[in-house]
Amino acid sequence: MDYDIIYVGDGRNAPANDHRTTRPSAPWRPGGGSAGSRAVVIPPSSRPTVIQTAYQPAYQQTYQPMGYAPVGYQPFTPPMATFASRFGMTSGELIDTGIQLLAAILPLPGAPTAQGEAITDVENLVTYQGALAQHAKRDEQLRTVGNLLVRILK
Repeated sequence: MDYDIIYVGDGRNAPANDHRTTRPSAPWRPGGGSAGSRAVVIPPSSRPTVIQTAYQPAYQQTYQPMGYAPVGYQPFTPPMATFASRFGMTSGELIDTGIQLLAAILPLPGAPTAQGEAITDVENLVTYQGALAQHAKRDEQLRTVGNLLVRILK
């Protein structure tokens, strides 16, 4: 009695391997028939027997163990959203804007009141102009620091 045996899964259903037309000297076994493989015994039946085997590539794939990345390898990391990006600015521009706000809200020195004596009034005006000049100097220093930070943090 001749049994219909169909091997599925390893791509070897070629006429050269058909057991019904050719009788090899050693029986072909799924998995290569190497030493240590086991024989498949198929009981007689009226239906074809299907044997599925796992696909084995012609070469053995080797995987590198996890370790260090190659020298010079820079993995892609998406840029993180910064606080300044919420306002559509760079960090330097946001700092500059904050410094300009601080310079704008710094109080001006108080204006002197007239005393009625010319010598006292002139001294008070000179003192007031010195305080105004000091305020303008501080304001300009803050704005310069802000502009430098914009250039540095680009």
